[in-house]
Amino acid sequence: MTPLKHRVPVLVPFLAVVCLTTGPGCARRSETLQLADLTPTEKLYVERFVTLERARAVALADPDRGDVLLDSLGRVWSDSALEWTLHTLPKEPRRVAGMYGLLSRILNAENDSLVKAPLPRRLRAPLPDPPPLSAR
Repeated sequence: MTPLKHRVPVLVPFLAVVCLTTGPGCARRSETLQLADLTPTEKLYVERFVTLERARAVALADPDRGDVLLDSLGRVWSDSALEWTLHTLPKEPRRVAGMYGLLSRILNAENDSLVKAPLPRRLRAPLPDPPPLSAR
């Protein structure tokens, strides 16, 4: 079995490609989503994505601890994580683009903690729910 630290970096670019291939111009017509708008499965997807980014930030700051965290996530999420992810994403391109817009806002809100304070305890922190860009 391939360690998660070797599989996880492949998953993130793959997900970005999925978003980019949902159709030209989808970002302009995407739904503006908040956490409350997500289905339970979509929310779990967003939580996993953010947890993975938090774990990757820890791995950059503390490689030994980060490797343990990433391997633990791999065991918990199992080898079926990619298959689960593909079946979890909504089929409507606008909805997918809206989810990625929300993810982008969440990761921007988390930027300081990801860059300046990547701590393992942050893996279980609640997700921020930033306002839509037009509301700022």
